[in-house]
Amino acid sequence: MRTTMNKPLYIFAQGIIQKHRQGGQIKNSALVKKLHEDYHFGQVDIPNKQLTFSITDVINLSEITRSSLGVDIRDAPYPGKSDRLSNAHKYRNEKDLSYAVSKDFILINSLSTLKINQTTYGLSSLSSLGNYIKADEIQSVEHSCIVLVENLTVMANIAKINLSSIECDIDLTQALWLYRGDVKAQQNTNTSYHFFRRFKEDIPLICFSDLDPKGIEIALTSNADYWLTLNNSNEVDMLLSGNEQEWYKQGASISFLEEKIKEINSLENENIDNHCWQNVFCTLLTHRKTLKQEHMLKHQLALNLIAIKTK
Repeated sequence: MRTTMNKPLYIFAQGIIQKHRQGGQIKNSALVKKLHEDYHFGQVDIPNKQLTFSITDVINLSEITRSSLGVDIRDAPYPGKSDRLSNAHKYRNEKDLSYAVSKDFILINSLSTLKINQTTYGLSSLSSLGNYIKADEIQSVEHSCIVLVENLTVMANIAKINLSSIECDIDLTQALWLYRGDVKAQQNTNTSYHFFRRFKEDIPLICFSDLDPKGIEIALTSNADYWLTLNNSNEVDMLLSGNEQEWYKQGASISFLEEKIKEINSLENENIDNHCWQNVFCTLLTHRKTLKQEHMLKHQLALNLIAIKTK
């Protein structure tokens, strides 16, 4: 039975992955041996005293840490710090070994009212990003679905999202919108993802991300049922001033998606939908451009839901 990865091994493995995100070779050692034996990471080359690993090994290890520790080893620090109130019980300096106060909270919003814990709450008449709520105090969600949002701008402008073209039984006007957060400590993604996945069996989960390789990766790894994206992915080539920069920074996500497609194509009797994410990715490969959620809002671009198949 596989044990939860300890902190020294986690830090060691994370250093390797961050240096070789798409795979590579490292010299054999006691930690390398443990990483290989306990988590099936890479292939050991005994004569050359090396371990060779691929991007698939990196992805598999990140899935293991997300499942066991609630964090992605590629970017997130090892969990284990306590909240400041708990530390204040023992220590004079409550900030030592504590995580950010906001870590336990999630940012949620709605187009009308918040419907949680079998209660309806009115929203402020003033423009806002939403409400910061302690995640573990929410036991039930009575909205039509939960939409995980990549960018903070969307949270303040959900009324501007063009939902008119979506042909689906899910009423997104009655959705609970949830901010994903980012890598900053004060906006950590772990709590949002944990909250999002907690309701997997209760209501539809939707991921709304940028139209770029990283956005597709976020949608696929979020455990969502649907990806909310452009109805016409060719609009990624819309006329905008300036040169494309972001595409060329997303090599790791491009490699992740290419490996994912190989994995899907290797499965027997796999029915590829004409409107699936693979086709969107092919469109992006053709144009080599990206489009952010801010563009979708400002230009009122039509959106659609793409079903995400999970194993």
